[in-house]
Amino acid sequence: MPIQRHVKVKSAKSPFDGDWVYWSQRLQRYPLANQRVVTLLKKQRGRCAHCGLHFMSCDVMEVHHIHGNRRDNSARNLALLHAHCHDEVHGTRCL
Repeated sequence: MPIQRHVKVKSAKSPFDGDWVYWSQRLQRYPLANQRVVTLLKKQRGRCAHCGLHFMSCDVMEVHHIHGNRRDNSARNLALLHAHCHDEVHGTRCL
């Protein structure tokens, strides 16, 4: 029988504290979040694909189509970015 390792929950974390980014990464599901965003969070280990910084629960996140084809929603064409990073990638400004 293989050994199963368990990752402990951080000391002050609770499913009710509003930090859905942490719980989405940990459980790979969160009922109040979009499943595509949760999957991308897990795949990217909680980091923005553009700047590499960790997402916080208060950050605005957007799904970016890497190849520019918005009809192709396959996993290899999607990346999760901060909203300001997404604007930077597309060369637009936030007002």
